[in-house]
Amino acid sequence: MKQNKAVSVVMCTYNGASRHLREQLDSIFSQTVLPGEIVVQDDGSTDDTMAVLNEYAHKAPEGVDVRIFQNTAQQGINRNFFSAMRRSVGELIAVCDQDDIWLPTKLEEQAAAMADGVMMCVCRSEPFSDTGAPVRYDRRCPNCNLIRLFYASMMGHCQMLRRSLLYYIPTEDEQPEIYRRTCYDVMTATAAAALDSIRLIDRVLVRQRRYAEAATYVKYDTHRVRTSSNAAFMVWYGLTHWGTVKPWMNAHFSARRDFLEWVWRKSMTKQIASTTAANIPTANNRIFADGIRLLNAECNKGAAALFSLWRYYVRYRHVLFYTYEKDPVALIRALLHPFMQVYNYSYLVNRK
Repeated sequence: MKQNKAVSVVMCTYNGASRHLREQLDSIFSQTVLPGEIVVQDDGSTDDTMAVLNEYAHKAPEGVDVRIFQNTAQQGINRNFFSAMRRSVGELIAVCDQDDIWLPTKLEEQAAAMADGVMMCVCRSEPFSDTGAPVRYDRRCPNCNLIRLFYASMMGHCQMLRRSLLYYIPTEDEQPEIYRRTCYDVMTATAAAALDSIRLIDRVLVRQRRYAEAATYVKYDTHRVRTSSNAAFMVWYGLTHWGTVKPWMNAHFSARRDFLEWVWRKSMTKQIASTTAANIPTANNRIFADGIRLLNAECNKGAAALFSLWRYYVRYRHVLFYTYEKDPVALIRALLHPFMQVYNYSYLVNRK
């Protein structure tokens, strides 16, 4: 069996013993190229999760080091994943949920795609449910540039990241707002995109299990299905709820902007300190500069901020949405986007 010692699989668990943990571990053990290690950090499970993990640690393929940790106090998703990543030793970190299924070539394909030094490789995942939970899968090729990732994310189970990317991620003490307002995989993907160093494998390499009890489960919303009537509804909603939702959006995007500025400072510090600066990705690029200006507009109020949003939405209209859009559809959607976003972020209102 082939093995890549540079790859660490990092999994976080919580009460997963009866929720398909064995299937996920079996899919890791069945990879065409095995990792050097599997780091599992449990966040205080009260079921038999630790027993299952210890069982699999004893029957791991030869040469795969399975290291298991359990938190004495619950850390939550963000702190738990970043802590587990920093405990790993591999140069390449493959993030792993406890209840999905990896296709056999996931690690092999992603590691090969990162051979030239790119900071992150993402693949596609296809949702499925064996409990009757509604699922929807968009088969179009997704955008994963910085501007798009302001309004979306590349899910953690799709990510393989270079260990050095963690240098660009602040701790919760350093930037508590970004931890409070978003998830770890948004931070890692946004940082890689800010460095203009993220690569997509346009193939499904993960089957994402969907069920109502999953930590990341979001109830199916028929208004988000792409139809002209839904677009009209979202524009109407945005116009009538602008004053209520927009202040919450301002705070949300302010945390994103502060995070991006942190990435920029860290990237410039690293470049100055390095003797091989030419080979180090930095945030000193055009899409990053425009991204900061766009986020400044998202954080402000009034007509000037709205016109600034339109400027950048129109400039990046072909990569602003889930997938590439042609004109005139791209132009129309870009102009309507400020109002449609109000519906998308209505969940922020009164959020603690």
